[in-house]
Amino acid sequence: MLYTEELKNMVFKNFRIQTLIRTIVIFFILILIALWVVQDKYLRSVYLGIFAILLIVELFYYINRSNRDLNNFFQSVLHNDYSSHLRDSGKGKSFRELYDTLNEINERLSLLSSEKESHTQYLISMIEQVRVGMLSVDANDQVQLVNMACKDLLNLPGISAGTNIRKTNPELMSIIDQIRIGEHQLIKWKVKEEEKPFSFQVTGFKSGDQEMKLVSIHDIRAELDEKELEAWQKLIRVLTHEIMNSVTPVVSLSSSLNDLVHDHAGKIKDEFLEKKLKDGLEAITERSSGLMNFTEAFRNLTRLPAPKIANVRIDDLIKRIETLLKPQLQQFNTTFNIVYDGKPSGFKGDIDLLEQVVINLVKNAMEAVEGVKEPRIDLIICDHEESKVKIIIKDNGPGIDPEIQDKIFIPFFSTKENGTGIGLSLSRQIVLMHRGILEVKSLPKQGSEFEIIL
Repeated sequence: MLYTEELKNMVFKNFRIQTLIRTIVIFFILILIALWVVQDKYLRSVYLGIFAILLIVELFYYINRSNRDLNNFFQSVLHNDYSSHLRDSGKGKSFRELYDTLNEINERLSLLSSEKESHTQYLISMIEQVRVGMLSVDANDQVQLVNMACKDLLNLPGISAGTNIRKTNPELMSIIDQIRIGEHQLIKWKVKEEEKPFSFQVTGFKSGDQEMKLVSIHDIRAELDEKELEAWQKLIRVLTHEIMNSVTPVVSLSSSLNDLVHDHAGKIKDEFLEKKLKDGLEAITERSSGLMNFTEAFRNLTRLPAPKIANVRIDDLIKRIETLLKPQLQQFNTTFNIVYDGKPSGFKGDIDLLEQVVINLVKNAMEAVEGVKEPRIDLIICDHEESKVKIIIKDNGPGIDPEIQDKIFIPFFSTKENGTGIGLSLSRQIVLMHRGILEVKSLPKQGSEFEIIL
């Protein structure tokens, strides 16, 4: 703006000089006309008078046109319109040079504007590509910037630049207000009837003289699941260590005593005591061995091998699952339907570990549809956003009680009478090792749907 004002001053200074020269010429012509009139040279005076009138008309035309051209030019610059181009139209060398300079400045400003627009578009494209939700709000609660990640994470497709967020979504604005600048909070936000945990962080900055808030939103489900499993793994390690330390000598001792009783059975006079001792020691041996086996099964949760990542063809995965499960499904008259249109053709992962997850989920679905009229299980494989793959195992069983849905992935938790509570926990752990997500959607009497996103 300062540069434009200085340019204006230069232009109008040059303009005043040109006007002054014309005015002086007209003044001298009028003096000459007066002298010729005094000398009775009327014919010359008339001709010179006509010439003076033409000069005066040209002066007014020059003033009006120059002012109009320059005003239009500067108005265009002030409004960021660089399409105008000045032409001197015979106004002389000074205006020709001036107009050439102004046109060159106009081209430079146009180039700078294009570069600025290109840089802005580049930054917007970068913001749109990040998986973190970004939302910028000014002091009047107007949205200045929002990326697609924010709309998708919070399920707010209607929010856009210029929206008054306090009016359209007071709940979100209330969250932003309660978080102090520079801090972050864990917030549960309802997305399609499901509460999901998000990390909200608010940063303050200035744009010109205006105070702004930049809100970043992170989906932390995977991190929370990973931390939860890590905590359970630590607990399991402690439990198995302590249990094994206690059970091992009991097994050894009870086994030795049992052998001793069998070897000296004839020397023990009290037959009742002998029988009782034998039965008790056998029970101790049997129970201790069972406890060791039980503990060893839990230990497997913390001894999963690292996944051997390779290219997995989905056709191969489907073929292996069909081979293993179809006979069993046919035996129980359960319809097993695979929905796959050939996309994606594959993904990266450990086929052995992921096959174990899918088989475990299908077997759970088989148990869920027992006793259901026309039992059905669907295996759906399809594309997911960001070139990922989604695997869905869906059944038409009785569904899962909402009160226990957040517990089914916890180790040792089971709704089955003889269940160990390891299967789903193990499955989620394998999926997390692939940097994926395993979650459940279920309603009573409407079946269950387990989603694996890799």
